[in-house]
Amino acid sequence: MSDALVLHDWTPDVRCYAVRLGLSLMGLPFATRAVDMDLAPGQRPAGLESGLCPPVLQAGRTRLSRPCTILLFAARQPGVAPTWLDPVQGWAVMDWLDFGATALDTLATLRTAAFGTTLPVLPGTAPLEALLRRMEDHMAARALAGEAWFAAPAPSIADVVLFVVFALSADLGVERDTCPALRRWARGLRRLPGFVVMPGVPDYA
Repeated sequence: MSDALVLHDWTPDVRCYAVRLGLSLMGLPFATRAVDMDLAPGQRPAGLESGLCPPVLQAGRTRLSRPCTILLFAARQPGVAPTWLDPVQGWAVMDWLDFGATALDTLATLRTAAFGTTLPVLPGTAPLEALLRRMEDHMAARALAGEAWFAAPAPSIADVVLFVVFALSADLGVERDTCPALRRWARGLRRLPGFVVMPGVPDYA
């Protein structure tokens, strides 16, 4: 890859974690530029255009600011295993990646509402629970068919995003004992080479 990857990153953000996790699992080296979104705009390190928030990935003149688009870009880089964007099941991967984008935004919004105030109050989690229920039903059916991953025979970029949604739902007090298929799938992803943790991802995820 001719252009080095630079990730403008804010560690507590779930979208940033999805990008960090995906790049690590795909074996792509990248430099990190920390951006503390708790600071006023004028106090943050220079490097991002006005209005842009992490995650932002820069590769030469290419600058991307949506986590699923970043992962799609990363999966197409030279040297990355084609299974991350399965050439046969690519449309299924894209379908679940699109679902994951909505789910990740839902999670991020609820976490901001819960922890972005002086006196945190857990918001209603019904929208997130509905998304997790669909994920659980899908993975239960996949397990019965002998499949271990969301959209393809091997882990894909869709699994990366959906793992973050499931794992960090614990921060919002979402009950996950009713999601045995997702817990089994999440344990499998945690065992992959290159897996990296984020504070808040429990060992039992």
